[in-house]
Parts: sequence; C-alpha cells; structure tokens
Amino acid sequence: MEVDDETTVRLSPHAVARASPRRSLGRWLGLAGGAAAFGAAGLGGFWLWPQPPAAPAPKPPQPAVILLPPPPLLTHAAILAHQAREPTALRWSANPLVWVLDFPGLEAQGQAMNRAAALLEKRATPRDRVLDNDALAAAIAADGKLPSNWYFGHNYAASGLARMARLAAEAGITLNPMERWVQEQVGAARRIDPFREAAFLSLPATGPGVDSDARASILLHELGHGQFMTQPLFAAHVLRVWAEGFSEAERQAMRHFLARDGYDTRQEDLMANEAMAYLLYTPDRRFFDPLRDLGWSESQALRLRSMLRAGAPPEP
Repeated sequence: MEVDDETTVRLSPHAVARASPRRSLGRWLGLAGGAAAFGAAGLGGFWLWPQPPAAPAPKPPQPAVILLPPPPLLTHAAILAHQAREPTALRWSANPLVWVLDFPGLEAQGQAMNRAAALLEKRATPRDRVLDNDALAAAIAADGKLPSNWYFGHNYAASGLARMARLAAEAGITLNPMERWVQEQVGAARRIDPFREAAFLSLPATGPGVDSDARASILLHELGHGQFMTQPLFAAHVLRVWAEGFSEAERQAMRHFLARDGYDTRQEDLMANEAMAYLLYTPDRRFFDPLRDLGWSESQALRLRSMLRAGAPPEP
C-alpha cells in the first residue's frame, strides 16, 4: 500500500495478492474512514464535489408597454371645431404643454375629473386624501349638483393628477375607467416632456347643458388656466396683480363669488388663477357677469382686466 501526497489510497499488485479479502476490506474501511475524517475536518468533505449553483427561477413575462403617438397639435379654432365621440386627447399648438381632454359630454367629463376636483380645489372636501365613490357622490349631492354639472370644465396640473392617483392607490381606491384614461395621458405628457409641468383641461362636447356658445366660453376660460399653469412669468404677473392691483374689497367679492361654486377660498393661487380666467377669458355672461356676480361697474372690471392683460400672452 502507498499513500501519496494527495491522500489517495494506492495498493501495489503484490500487496493485493498477499492480503486476504477480509483484511483488505478492513484496511480499506479504516483508510477510507480516516481519509473521510481528515477531509471533514480539513477540507470540508473529502468525497463531496462542490455542487453547481442552482439556475435562477425564470421571471414571469412582463406586459408589453405600448407607447401611443403624441396627441395632435391643434389651433384654438381646430380644438373648438373638434367634436369628440369618445374621450380624445389633444394638445394646443400655441402651447404644447396644454393638453385638452375632449369628452363626448358632461357625464363622461364628470366621471373623469370630479374626483380630482374634490382633492385639489373643492372647499368641503379634504386636501390630503382621495374620496371613495360613496363619499364623492355625497359631496356632489351636498352641493346640490349632479356628477354631470359639478363643473362645466376642469383644469389641473399633471403633478396634481399624478398625486391623486398615488393617494388613491395608497388608500386602495380603484379609479374608474375614465380616470385611468386620464392617468394614461398624464404619463404620456411626462414622457414627452419630463422636465416641465403640463396642464390638463377638460372640454365637453355640445349637447344637453352645453350649447356652442357655452362650449366656446368653456374652452377659452380653460386655456387661460393652461397658460397660468405652464408659463411661470404669466402666473407671477397674475399673482402680483391679485395682491397689489385688487383692493381687499375686490378680492373679497371674488372669493364670495368663487365660494358659491364650491372653490377652496383658502388657496390664494387658486383665487388669483380663477379671477384672471373669469375676467379675461369668460365672454359668456351666463357664466360670469361682473355686475351681477360681484357688484362691480363695467369701469371697475375694465381697470382690473387692463392690469391683467398687460402681462398676458397673446389671445388664444
């Protein structure tokens, strides 16, 4: 028998011939046991070769991400002429950061935007959580409104709409199909321009409650909001006129008017934004009349309009 430096047991032919089967077996077992003990103590298992690592479990297939082409860029006149048969996203060619969500009617518009209104600007609803369906219906009923006419038009920053989706997910509230469609448009806007805020406006098609003059006034009013949200210099100008050009009595009159529509009058930026849009971009007297709604003379309204227009972008 010979044991080489690698502790491999070797038997010469003559030793094999001289050894009895029992003796050879015992010596084999003793040597093997000793080698095993040595390996276990010094080599971590003499006769066990390292096993190859297990193959990683296959990942489940990921859903394909379908990137839709950007919505078309249309002029103010072309947006007004568009009549949606289904919810349609458009962008304003004069300011591509302004998205117009054209709905086939007030009902679809309400389904898409009312929950955002409750979170972002309604006075009687919370600013820090999203209402579920029952709470939203109760809030609308408390205002004496229907889901179709809680607002005739909406305007929200992309960041506000994204926050609504995040809070809804955290609360386990499932958004309805119209709201999910809006969120898809928000995602598209952020892919197109990830560094600047986009404004999302809504526009109902003509139909019950909305004639052609009303639709034109809604669009013009909402485009004014779009400019405020996406053009910081214009927003700063409006806020300055609100703070310095309006008297406190004029600000209070505007707050009372907006409170009747359920706006959160504690948000000064919101008050200034709405005052600008009503004074500059709401020609339909059914929606806004300075004398009827604020008790202002025409000259008083003209003075404030002139100050606001001095820093405004060109007319839509």
